Amino acid sequence: MGKKKSKSNSTGAASIAPANALTTTSTIAADPILGYRIRVLLHDFLNVTKDSRSQKRLSSTTDERYISVPYFDEGQAAVIKAAIIDVDLAKHVSAAADDIEYIDRDLISQQGKSFETAVRTLLGGFLDKRRASGDARPCGPHHLAPLYAKFFGVDLEELKEDKFLGRLRRAGV
Repeated sequence: MGKKKSKSNSTGAASIAPANALTTTSTIAADPILGYRIRVLLHDFLNVTKDSRSQKRLSSTTDERYISVPYFDEGQAAVIKAAIIDVDLAKHVSAAADDIEYIDRDLISQQGKSFETAVRTLLGGFLDKRRASGDARPCGPHHLAPLYAKFFGVDLEELKEDKFLGRLRRAGV
């Protein structure tokens, strides 16, 4: 019985590293818990208008960039925000949506920076440009989903696979 207890504890502990532990975005994407939760967030960005559960989860976030509950607890959010971007961003530039081309010019320079710093850097300029037009809100499906997918090296096509969708229906976040 003691082994079962320590076995389940070690699984959870491996997925929820302390906030001060340096990790990378590719490590998070490969993590069975955090990687899944990143994918749920991406799924929700892309399905917010089609799925009331996606809309409800996104509406209940407390962080302006959605890295919070219900997707991540405080510790997980801190790990994600501090994660160093280590994916090959150059290979993801060509897959960009037309309306974020200006972000792609600066995207490659974000490699090696923390996720939070990179998002602030890229969206800071974006928000300044949008404020001039009267609308300063980033759009999850158009701006955040492709950006987050690039930073974590997630192919958005993965979110359409039956295996992922089945787990999401069964387990939620």
